[in-house]
Amino acid sequence: MKNVDVVVAGAGPTGLVLAGLLSRAGVKVLVAERRISRGDRPKAVVLHAPTLELLDSFGLLDDVIARSIPLERFGFHVAGAGDFSVEMTGTDSHLAGYRNLPQPVLEGLLEKYALDYGAQIGYGVSYLSHESTGSGISVRFEGHEDVRCSYLIGSDGPRSAVRESLGIAMAGRSLTTSYLLVEGVPQQLVGRDEVGVYVGASGMVTMMPIPGDQVLMAGPVVSGLSLERGAQVPWSQVGDAIETLGFGSRLRLAEAVRTSHYSVDLRVAERLVDGRVVLAGDAAHLNTPAGGQGLNLGIGDAVALSWRILVALNTSDPGVLAGYDSERREFAAKVGQTTFLAPLIERIRTADDETKPAIRNELDELALSWSQLYPGQENWHGAHYELGVGARVPSRLRTDAGLVPFLAPSDRVDGSTLLLFDDADTGSTATGGTAGAVGSGLRIPPVQAVHRAPRPADDGRVTAPANARGLLVRPDRRVAGVLRDDDLPGPLSS
Repeated sequence: MKNVDVVVAGAGPTGLVLAGLLSRAGVKVLVAERRISRGDRPKAVVLHAPTLELLDSFGLLDDVIARSIPLERFGFHVAGAGDFSVEMTGTDSHLAGYRNLPQPVLEGLLEKYALDYGAQIGYGVSYLSHESTGSGISVRFEGHEDVRCSYLIGSDGPRSAVRESLGIAMAGRSLTTSYLLVEGVPQQLVGRDEVGVYVGASGMVTMMPIPGDQVLMAGPVVSGLSLERGAQVPWSQVGDAIETLGFGSRLRLAEAVRTSHYSVDLRVAERLVDGRVVLAGDAAHLNTPAGGQGLNLGIGDAVALSWRILVALNTSDPGVLAGYDSERREFAAKVGQTTFLAPLIERIRTADDETKPAIRNELDELALSWSQLYPGQENWHGAHYELGVGARVPSRLRTDAGLVPFLAPSDRVDGSTLLLFDDADTGSTATGGTAGAVGSGLRIPPVQAVHRAPRPADDGRVTAPANARGLLVRPDRRVAGVLRDDDLPGPLSS
């Protein structure tokens, strides 16, 4: 029987990011994908700033930019109520905004990255079952010999075989409205820098640009349209339905390449960790396809899980995975809430001069939430995001003078970072053995790097906790600890 450290079921973006991060750290990874190939359907296409930062650290950003379309906003166009927009470019990142990249292209880039570091990826290999063997797991496949591993990751999609084998339920609900997805060539190239949500009296449709001067149109195009899951819908039927929304040629296609039907669930797995088996991506949570939240949430799962798997392997302590379960389930539930747009759409539909300012404020807040750059809800204090425990550390701080470098992205999962504010006088010992001891006692990788950064201004959106001298940052850019005088060497503690 073959031995590896980690088996990943599913070669979607979540599984491939996980394989790349772990393989780069020297972990032996086998990825089993039941599909025989990636296919060519665009699927999820929107990449958020955290994902773009990760791709930048992988050295893939130039390829992504060359093969994608930049997006700056979500535009809500409501018949009779006017236009509202969610601007996505004012965030704390050197890669603010979105980019639209078809999922097969993204998977190809991520696969090459993982393969370059030694990951094994098998297509046409289906997970069948697994059995605990004391200090590990024996995994059975169709299309591949059995494998013994230390950890099994189920990132095998909404109908996850790994999740079903564990008997883990998905808590939440299914939407009753039928959704359609249409790929096509528009009559007019409008709104190429936005995801447009068009709302009429009879329903709504979302249109987003994709490379090749094409668009993806999705949504419950008319009220009461009910179709069986997986049904092929003729474009003539969809086009007639879209005409009733009242936007004319803006939503007409010169050619419909293909159409399909799907249903939407708002669900989160009741647990993500079962001993040495972990769920990630769509196997762990499902939400509406609004703005590619699910795709980016799954990649965030991979980043949050990879360093924990490495710590568990190095310490023979599966208990470190408990933090992943609680943290990612909570965040997935939050994303599910913010991407369910029906109540917001109804408020926009009925907006008047008195309610429009409140709606615009709500949209501004949603822009920050949808970016997934500010995941720690407890770290928001009014308009300020405090870099306390659980907050995500930005790559840039947005100030009145422009973007200021803060902490550059990294693809390392084997080391934490000691980030010291420029006005923290720690003496010469901060980069020596003392730095490695700062995180002792925490279930995180040891400190491998020390960086200096400007102290965030008290009146900026991102602020530092009172009396903080620096931050202990996990490999997934989340704050593990706030450093004060007694935590640092040198003159501060003298």
